[in-house]
Amino acid sequence: MADTKRNLDRTRAKVSLKNMYYNRYLLVRYLTAGFFFVNLYWFLFLLLAHSKFTFIPLSLLVFLVVVAAEQVKLYSTHTNNTPMTRLYYWLQLLINLVLFPLVLSSQSSELFPFMANTQKAGQLLSAILFIGSLLCLVISRRLRLIRCDQDRHFERIKQYEKTLHI
Repeated sequence: MADTKRNLDRTRAKVSLKNMYYNRYLLVRYLTAGFFFVNLYWFLFLLLAHSKFTFIPLSLLVFLVVVAAEQVKLYSTHTNNTPMTRLYYWLQLLINLVLFPLVLSSQSSELFPFMANTQKAGQLLSAILFIGSLLCLVISRRLRLIRCDQDRHFERIKQYEKTLHI
């Protein structure tokens, strides 16, 4: 009976550790889902408008599927290195930066057919691209901290591991 309880406690501790390591990427997963839906809606609007720029959000969506698979794999196989996720966020940042000047040009209506081609719409799109760029930088920083085991969650995990004596 005591062995069964010890085994059960050990199993619970291992599951808790697995969840703690997985939750280091919680913000990354939420923002990945957010970027997925933003790019999905952008793709659908471009598709309905028969725009020649549908390949941009489509390529980001394909990449996001790979990133989602990498994130799901983290639950079963703990690793600090998520190369596809890092690459995606740098690619998204690059695309956002390229879109900045295009938003203020005559290409704006083809890139964003759901927005009027006005100065106010350009300012709104610029603000959205700026916020998206900042989020990409935040996630890139978070991924770097996780990769180097310098994030706050890692410290908590190490403290928890010390109490478990595994």
